[in-house]
Amino acid sequence: MRLPLLLSLFFLSAAAILAEEPRPNIIFVLADDLGWAELGCYGNHFNETPHLDVLASGGMRFTQAYAAAPVCSPYRAALLTGQAPARIGITDYLRPNSSNALSFEHLTLPKMLQRNGYSTGMIGKWHLTGYRHHEAEFEVRPLDHGFDWNIGSETKGVGNGANTWPYVFREQAIPWLDLKENRLREKEYLTDRLNLEAVGFIERSAKQDKPFFLYLSHYAPHSVLNGRDDLVEKYRKKHSPGKSSRENCYLCEDARMGKGDPGNHWASHHNPHLAAMLETIDNGVGMITEKLNALGIADNTILIFTSDNGGESNVTSNAPLRGGKSQLYEGGIRVPLIVRWPSQIPESTTSEAPTMNTDFYPTLLDAAEIEPDPKQKLDGISTLANWTNPDTEPERKFLAWHYPLDQPHFLGGISGGAIRHGDWKMIEHFTTGEHELYSLADDLSEATNLAEEKPEIVSDLKSKLVSWRESIGARIPSPPILTETRNLYFGDHFSPGLVSERLWYSKDWVAEEGLLKRLPNGTENTRIFLRDAEYKNAVVRFDFRMGEAKDIRLMTGSGGGYNAVIHLRPDHFFVQTALDRSVPYFSYRHGECAYEFNPNRWYSMTVEFLEDEVIAHLDHEHVAHARHPMIDRPRQYLALQVDEHAAEFDNFQVFTAVEKKGDAEASAKAQLNAVIDKYPVKRTLEEQFEIEKTNAHERLYQKDANYRALVATVNELDERNEKSFSDAYRSHKDYRKAIAAERKELHDNDPAYKETLFATHRAQRAIEAFLIAKKPEVNDWPRSRKEAEMERLRKRFKKEAPYQKLLTAAELSQAKLEESYPQLFVPDEEIQAMKKAATEKAKNNPKFKTAKDERSAAYRAQQDYLMSNDGQLVNLIEKMAKKD
Repeated sequence: MRLPLLLSLFFLSAAAILAEEPRPNIIFVLADDLGWAELGCYGNHFNETPHLDVLASGGMRFTQAYAAAPVCSPYRAALLTGQAPARIGITDYLRPNSSNALSFEHLTLPKMLQRNGYSTGMIGKWHLTGYRHHEAEFEVRPLDHGFDWNIGSETKGVGNGANTWPYVFREQAIPWLDLKENRLREKEYLTDRLNLEAVGFIERSAKQDKPFFLYLSHYAPHSVLNGRDDLVEKYRKKHSPGKSSRENCYLCEDARMGKGDPGNHWASHHNPHLAAMLETIDNGVGMITEKLNALGIADNTILIFTSDNGGESNVTSNAPLRGGKSQLYEGGIRVPLIVRWPSQIPESTTSEAPTMNTDFYPTLLDAAEIEPDPKQKLDGISTLANWTNPDTEPERKFLAWHYPLDQPHFLGGISGGAIRHGDWKMIEHFTTGEHELYSLADDLSEATNLAEEKPEIVSDLKSKLVSWRESIGARIPSPPILTETRNLYFGDHFSPGLVSERLWYSKDWVAEEGLLKRLPNGTENTRIFLRDAEYKNAVVRFDFRMGEAKDIRLMTGSGGGYNAVIHLRPDHFFVQTALDRSVPYFSYRHGECAYEFNPNRWYSMTVEFLEDEVIAHLDHEHVAHARHPMIDRPRQYLALQVDEHAAEFDNFQVFTAVEKKGDAEASAKAQLNAVIDKYPVKRTLEEQFEIEKTNAHERLYQKDANYRALVATVNELDERNEKSFSDAYRSHKDYRKAIAAERKELHDNDPAYKETLFATHRAQRAIEAFLIAKKPEVNDWPRSRKEAEMERLRKRFKKEAPYQKLLTAAELSQAKLEESYPQLFVPDEEIQAMKKAATEKAKNNPKFKTAKDERSAAYRAQQDYLMSNDGQLVNLIEKMAKKD
C-alpha cells in the first residue's frame, strides 16, 4: 500500500513543478511619431515592413489602439506608470530645461518587474526629464526608475536629425546621446546601433536564470527625418518624393546640397527618409525575433510593437484618419499596435477593442502573475483576456484625453480634451468652449461634426469628461492672454527627491506628499521666497488650494521693496501696487474679480507681467488687471505669503515672456478689455469708500500739482518735527533700524557681547542635536522638509525632562543676553509707550504744540482737497450722503 502512495505523491509533485511555467520575458519596442497607416500590415504600399508584417501574422494586430496623448512625454509617462498623463502632471512634451521630471513617487512598471525578479533594460529615447546641459535643476534617468541597465538615451534636447556617429548636431560641442563608442561601420546609424544593443541585451539576459524586460525606445521616425543614405536612395527610386512641406532644410545646407530641400527630408508624402527610418526599425524587429528563435525563448516572450503618437502631418498622411501628431483627432492619437506571445496569443488575429497605452502596465503584470501595488493608482485596465481571445471586450466605461496648452502646438494641435464612449467621440476646445462630435463607426475620418445635431450626446459626454477630470485631478491652467511664454526661469513641482533648493523654507513651510504646504498654527503672514530672483516680463503660474486661509499673496518686488502683489481671498482676488517713497508712488488697489473659491478644490492662477501691466486670471473670464509705472521694473523678489492658516500649492513655475505681436496682440487686447471688471466685487458704500480713499491719494498725487504741494508740506513738517522732537515723532521702523545698527556695532567691537550671543547659539544647537538624536535621518533631509520636521519634533518632545533641561539652559542664556544688553530687546509695546511718554512730556511745550497744530492743519488741508477734487471719491461721497 505504501509504494502506490509514494508513486502518487511523486507524480503529483512532478506535475506541479511542470505546471509552474516561468514568467514571460517582455520586449516593448516603441517607435517615435509613427502613424497608424505606415505599416504594410495596416495597408501601406510604399513603406516596406516585412518583419513587422510577419510579427502581426504570428500574433495580434490592434485596429483601435490609442496613445494617452498626441505627443511624446505624456505617452512615455503613462506607459511606465499606468496612469493618465493628467494624474502624473505631464500633459505636454517636456522642454529641455523642464523642472517636471517623472516623479520618484511612482512605482513604475520596470520597478515592479525588477521587484519580482526581472532583469530590466532600456535602450533609446527617455524624454521624461529636463537636462543639466540645458540648466535643468534635476535630471532623472532610466536607472532612477527601475532599469538595471540603460544605453543610447539622450543627454540634451532631441529631434535634430544628427542620426549618424558621432551624433553631434551642427556646431554643438557635445553629442546629444550617451553613446561613448562606435560599434558599427564608419557611418554608424543610430537605429542600427540601438538594434544591436537590443540583441546584445537579449542574449546576455537569456543566460541569466530569470526573466527580462527590455524597453527599446527608438528615436525614429521623429523629424527632422534623416534616414540611412542607402535606404533613402532605395525609396527615392521606388517613388518620386512628394513636394517639400518646408522651404529650407539645414541638413541639406550642411551637406552642401543647396537651399530648399533637395534632400527630400520634408517631403509631404512618399517621404524616402521616413520609409528608410522605418525599414531600419523593421530590421531591428527581424533581428530580435531571429535572436529569440535562436535562443529558444520565443514562445515565452511577449513582443510588443507600437508608436507613441500619430505621424507628423508635415511628412506623411495618416489617412484615412484625420490630423496627426499634436492633435486629438484620430490621426494624432490612434497608433499601430502588434502583440505576439506564441504560447498565449492566437496567430493572425485582429482585435478591434479600443485600448490605450495605460493598459500595458496592468496587462503585463497580469501576464507575469504579479499583483499591482496598491500604492500605485492605475488608470489602465488589464486587457490580457482580449489578448488571448480577441472576441473578449475589455470592461471599461470610456477612453479620455486631457491636453491643455498655453498656445497651439506648432503642428496644429489645440488646447483641449477628448472622450470616446462606444463609437461616439467628442473633442472639447478649452479656449473657445466649442465641441466636436463624431460617430467613428460611420465616420472614421471625422469629417462630419454632429455636435449641433446631437446636443444630448454632447451634454452626456461633456458630463463624463468633466467628472473624469475631477477624479484624476486634471487642471486646465489659463493660457496667457497678452504674452507668449518662452524659457522656463524657475519651476518646482514638489515631487519627493526633486524639490528645488532655490525656495527658502522655514518651519511654517514643508514640501511633502508632492505638495508645498503652508502648515497650520505657525507664524502669522509667513512667506516662502525664491532665492536670487531676477526677472521682468514673465508668466508666473501656480496651483493652489485655499484650505482655511483667508489671504494668499503672490508678492513681487524691486530694489528692496514691493511693486505688484496679487491677493487671493475666499470670495475674490485683486492686484495691488505698493508704496515706494523714492518715486514716490503710493499703495493702490487695482483690478478685482469676484470668485467664490471652494476651500477644498484646486485652482490654477496665471499671472502675466508685461512692461507696466500685470494681469492675474483663473480663466479668460475671471481676470484682475493693473497698469502702473511701478510695475515696469526688473524684479528681484518673488514670494508666496499666507496668513496664519494652512494652504497648499503645486506646480509653481516662472517663464520668461514676450508680448504678442500683430493681429495676435490686437486680438489679445480686445479680449482683455472685454473682460476687465466683468465680475465686480459687491461691497457696501463704506467699504468702497475706504478703498477709494487710498486709491484717490495715488491718483491725485500723480496728476495734480496742487495736491502734491499739500502732501509735500505734510512731509516737510513730519521731517521737521522728527528732528525737533525725535522721541515723540520717530517712527517704529526708525527705532528698529537704530537697534539693528547698535547690534551690529556691538557684534563687531564688543567681545563680551559676542561671547554672550554665541552662548545662546550654542544652547540652541544643543536643543537641535537632542532632537536630531531622536530622529537621526532628519539631519540628512533637505531644508524643504527639515525645518518643519524639527518644529514637529519640538512639539513632540517638549515635555521630556532632557529637553526641558536644554530648553531652560537656552532660556537662561537668552535672559543673560537680554539682561546685559536690554537696549537691544525693546518690545513693540515699549516703543509705543516711549513715544506716548515723550508726547505727554512735550505737550506743554509751546513749540511742540505749535508744531503739532501746524502739522494737523496741513494734513486737514490735504484731506479736504482730496475729498473735493478726486472725481471718483466725490461721486462716492455723494452716494453715501444720499443713503444717509
